Amino acid sequence: MHSAQRNRRTQAEPGPLPFTLERVPIQILPYGASHIPAVKRFNARFDAAKVDSFRIGETAPETSTQTAADAFRSYLAVDETGEVRGGYFLRVQEMLVRGSVRNVGQYRAPLSEGIADKRYTAVGPMMLAHAIRTQPLLYSSGMGGLALPLPRMMKSIGWHVMEAPFWFRVLHGARFLRNIGPLRKDPVRRVASDILAFTGLGGAGIAIAQFLRARIEAPALRVEPLLSFDDRAARVWQQSAVDYSFSALRTGQYLQSNYPTLSTPYTTLGLSRGIELAGWVNLLDCKPWNAAFFGNMKVAAIIDGVAPRENVPELVRAAVQAAKDNGSDMIFTNQTHQAWNDALRNAGFWQGPSNYLLAFSKELLKLLEPLDETIPHIHFNRGDGDGRVNLLPPDATQPA
Repeated sequence: MHSAQRNRRTQAEPGPLPFTLERVPIQILPYGASHIPAVKRFNARFDAAKVDSFRIGETAPETSTQTAADAFRSYLAVDETGEVRGGYFLRVQEMLVRGSVRNVGQYRAPLSEGIADKRYTAVGPMMLAHAIRTQPLLYSSGMGGLALPLPRMMKSIGWHVMEAPFWFRVLHGARFLRNIGPLRKDPVRRVASDILAFTGLGGAGIAIAQFLRARIEAPALRVEPLLSFDDRAARVWQQSAVDYSFSALRTGQYLQSNYPTLSTPYTTLGLSRGIELAGWVNLLDCKPWNAAFFGNMKVAAIIDGVAPRENVPELVRAAVQAAKDNGSDMIFTNQTHQAWNDALRNAGFWQGPSNYLLAFSKELLKLLEPLDETIPHIHFNRGDGDGRVNLLPPDATQPA
């Protein structure tokens, strides 16, 4: 790859971790086929309680899809009667951490019955403790905002929790004004937005403001559809990774696993100079669950991309043009790397409040310090972790 030293850590699968919850023992166990009836009862209790959340999958995970470099494990919190009281995923993958390749775990999609029944509020902390014990080098992403219970709990035990900056650009002003939730929270704002949309003044004003904020530069790279992640994509990663302090290893194998399809609802573009690939960017035609925020807009998201920092501005411009060509009303992204944030700002994007978080366990944090040096070079976006969960229908193609 480059000068990175490979340092893979192998850890034995821990045994069941017992806790006591109001005199009811709880064990954290690997999800097996025998648990499916209890999982269905767990989901039925959530349905009856009308909990606004996802549900635990009712099919036991297949271990045959796992590889040594990228493994998914599913765990359940089970009481002494065999009832499921919670569950979470642990994804263990190779990641670049300050020049070394290490096995890092992602704490993913935790769900506790404590949401519906306060007797089980301790299940959440139990599952997080189990994940830390299983994989001390651990991170989590998404989580919905700093004020929610999971990131607050992580901060209380010494994790570092940061926001992945949220950027958006309006492509169709009138439809944006008629749909975007924050501008329509009360009757006065709603009427004002409708008037600006109807008269065309709002759309024109947004377009002018974005144009004035953008830096226009002549393109130097050719844009074309990328049909597969091959050796050229691996070489782009090698050229770019020297600037990353923390990132998933975007090798060909990882990319093919993380993006099983490059066709609809994805648009994947390669930027090339001659026959060499100089960067790539992946867009998602979203079907957001959060209709209160996006309304009925057609929304595109930049979910991933890799290029040396000098080519990132062209990736952003290519993504914007592709979203326009696809008829999108708005394009957005969450990016942590400074080169991406600079390129988005210079392309006329606006920065808004972010509910997409990135959190590091204490053991992982030790490898990333000092944070003032590493944070600007973290390369993390919606394509990492479970950042696509709320952007796609439940049956859409995405990693397990």
